[in-house]
Amino acid sequence: MLVRQSMAVGRAEAALEKVQRQRILARERSAARRASLTSEQVEQQRILARERSAARRASLTSEQVEQQRTLARERSAARRASSTSEQVEQQRTHARERSAASRAAFTPEELDHRRALVREKTATWRATLTSEQVEHQRALAVERSAASRAAFTPEELDHRRTLVHEKTAAWRATFTSEQVEQ
Repeated sequence: MLVRQSMAVGRAEAALEKVQRQRILARERSAARRASLTSEQVEQQRILARERSAARRASLTSEQVEQQRTLARERSAARRASSTSEQVEQQRTHARERSAASRAAFTPEELDHRRALVREKTATWRATLTSEQVEHQRALAVERSAASRAAFTPEELDHRRTLVHEKTAAWRATFTSEQVEQ
């Protein structure tokens, strides 16, 4: 009986190693294929992947959507819980760099379009808030602002005050004398 079990374990380990080797080879083939693509082909593949993903999401029921969100939140929470503070900081740094690189690649028209989309999303989100939620959001904003200001050095504070004064002066300069009298 023990011989059979040890043989079964050996076969399972061999099968696992074979699967892992196949995955490694598949990753290497995929990396080689991606390296040979032009930027246009890469962008075309990204577009197709986004379209497939959007079509798949559109076909989901609301229960399936909620289930996927829950699973994603749980995976994210588990990943964050198992990360060290150095890993967390490294991930934040990478995210900032990726974000800056993608923003730098946008044309002015794309930037305007993205800003308009963000404004629309924000306006829609704010329109759905209850008065209690609005008050809660204000309190959070005040806390964030206070925490951020508390972290400034005296030089940074002076610099920010100067910027605010300059902005205010420029804004006031746009008024006509009739508007000032009102």
